[in-house]
Amino acid sequence: MKKKEIIKTLEKYNLNKDDYIILSTGSLVLRGIKEEAHDIDLAVSNDLMEHLLTHYDCELEVSLDDFDVYILNDELNFSIHYYDVPFDIIDGYNIQTLDSVIELKKSLNRSKDIEDLKLIDNYLKLGNINALVLAYLGDAVYEIYIRNYLINKGINKVNDLQKEAVKYVSAKAQSNFLEKMLNDDFLTIEEISIIKRARNHKSHGTKSADIITYKRSTGLEALIGYLSFKGFNGRIKEIMDYIVGD
Repeated sequence: MKKKEIIKTLEKYNLNKDDYIILSTGSLVLRGIKEEAHDIDLAVSNDLMEHLLTHYDCELEVSLDDFDVYILNDELNFSIHYYDVPFDIIDGYNIQTLDSVIELKKSLNRSKDIEDLKLIDNYLKLGNINALVLAYLGDAVYEIYIRNYLINKGINKVNDLQKEAVKYVSAKAQSNFLEKMLNDDFLTIEEISIIKRARNHKSHGTKSADIITYKRSTGLEALIGYLSFKGFNGRIKEIMDYIVGD
């Protein structure tokens, strides 16, 4: 499940947000650290536990000394365990704090937890990377995608490729694409925060673009660079397909 799918799933059950905390991998997806989760782990209140067991056909996954873990429709894993973990509130949801997730995954130390810990480490490193460096990376990724797209369209002359590419790679074009995505609510809060980081970075316009257009263009490139650094190639494809109209 990607972020939108997790939120859609939780909304489907119409659960009181104050009665559960999103744990582990699900919390990483909602933070934008990981691209997707197989299911959603929840720590729930006693009241919500009773509600779920009463109103839904839940399967007992494991019974431990102090608590039971249940599965609902292969989507939700829930128990009263960890209901006292510290949490942040993101997009209105209670989400296990990053420090707590790190502690949990270190204690479990499974291969998938080790991989998640690497993702968290990269995420923390990203916070220290200059936004213009991300844009530098994103510019290359963006242009390679556009070149592949145009060649696959059957354009086989370099001059024609260069003329057609301007419709996508110019600062004005990128600025317009970004504005459209923002207006269509296509981007997540995490992605918008990266764009703002790049736009707020001290920079100057160019001869071919005013400062506002240039900053928007840089914001889009920084987003692509950020996603590339995280290995979110699926999300890059979604954004680029949106841009080229596929």
